[in-house]
Formats: sequence, structure tokens, C-alpha cells
Amino acid sequence: MDKRISPEFSRLISEMVNKKNPATKEEAALKKYIKLILVIARKYVRQNVEYEDLIVSGIVGLIEAVRAFDPSRSTNFNAYAITRIKGRMYEYCIGNMTSITVPTHVGKAKVYVERMTKLLDQEPRLFMLNMSTEDIIRVWEHQEEKNINKKTYDALRKIKEMVNRIAINSKTSYISLVDLAYKSMVTELTEEEAGDLMAITDDFDIETSVETEKATDKLREDLGDKKTAVFILHSQEFNNEDIAKEIFEHGLTTRRISRQAVRGLLKSAEKTTQKHVKTD
Repeated sequence: MDKRISPEFSRLISEMVNKKNPATKEEAALKKYIKLILVIARKYVRQNVEYEDLIVSGIVGLIEAVRAFDPSRSTNFNAYAITRIKGRMYEYCIGNMTSITVPTHVGKAKVYVERMTKLLDQEPRLFMLNMSTEDIIRVWEHQEEKNINKKTYDALRKIKEMVNRIAINSKTSYISLVDLAYKSMVTELTEEEAGDLMAITDDFDIETSVETEKATDKLREDLGDKKTAVFILHSQEFNNEDIAKEIFEHGLTTRRISRQAVRGLLKSAEKTTQKHVKTD
């Protein structure tokens, strides 16, 4: 879970951000989107996946987006760029044989959601109504379903029934499971979602980020990787169950530990940090 950037890499990024007169459209895009790439890359860091390599993958995705974007087909470059950035990072993770863990029931639902998407992509009525396939898939019984081709309708209902059975078995609702399935995919964002993600970078300062990395390194020296992760996740308002899941998925525990064990680790970490504050 190493999210550090070297001083040399930090200087390179600072140059991109502070460049006053970008000479090309690629340089202009890098100046605007580099902070966003740093924010997204942090979410993909896992074992055997370097933070800096993810950033480079994101930069490649951004440059591809700049060169491939066709304004005659869409005016939403933000969403297109973010999709290409995330897509390149995802490919890098897969290429390095790194699993992005998805719960079994979500993985199964994802397969069915993809089937429904392919099914509805061929339905001309949705195109005429300017409706997306997601509009139909997310709702258990959408009012437009009965107006589509009967064969498509019958197949769609069968797939929805299968997704609903998975939802019932996993003690969740149909719509919640479908939402989780969509979140597990690298899909194109809406303009509003892209805007929300861009807004995150307004407060993201590269120099502050580097200082935070140094503070985390000091914490890791005092506490070790596992307690440091617990301490940081708790400060980010993760609950104990989610902390247990995160540290297991990142290889810091050999099995999923209990919430009580997380509390014990957190208590120990807090004692150590308080001792160092008093000593300092």
C-alpha cells in the first residue's frame, strides 16, 4: 500500500502543474488533470502495484483521451478523460496479475448486468427515447420494459430474476446489488459524477501530499504496517468491519480478523502515538 512519490517525481509533477503556457493540448490537459490522476491512482494501489506506475498509466490514458476525443459525438470531455484514465490504471493492475477484490455475489451480479446491457443495447426504442440501458437495469420493474420487443423483455425478466435471487441470498436488495455491480466496473461517468471527482482535486496540494507521505513513513516506523493502516483508516472514518476487510485484502493479515481485534490494534496504536507525542 505504498502511496509515496519520490522527490524527483514530485518535482516533475510540480512542473506540469505550474507550467504557465502549455505548448500543446496534451500539456494543457496534464496541467489541468494531473492532480486528479494522483487522487485516482491512490485508490488503485495494491500489492505489486506501484503508485508512480499507476500515475504514469493515468497520464497515458489522459493523453489517449485528448487525442481520441471527438467533440461532434460528445461535449463531456471530463467524463471521457476520467474513464480513459481509470481504464488504463485498471489494465495496469490486471497486467501485473493484481486482483481487485470483488465479493462473489457482486461478481456474479456484474456478469448478469453485462448480459442485460448487451441485450438492451440492441433495443431501438431505448435509443428513440434517449434512455440508457442503466435506467432499465437499475429498476426492478421499469415502466418502459413492457414496450420493448417481447423476446428481449422475456430474456430481461429472466436475468433480473437471477440477480434478485442472488440479492436475496446475500441479504440485500436488487437495486443495491446492481449498484454494487456497476461500481465494480470501469464505466463511463456522467457529467455530474465527473464534476464531483474534479472538485476533489481543488484541495489536493502536491507539496502537502509529500509532507503527508513523510508523516506516514514516520508512523510506519513506530507502529509497523498493520497498525499504521488501522490508525489511518480509522482517522478516515472507516468502521471496524471495513478496516478488517481492507487490511486483509492488502495482505496485512493472513485472515479476516474480528472487529474486536481491530479495536485492540487501534488501542495499541493510539497508546504508541501518545507516548511519542509526550516524549517529543
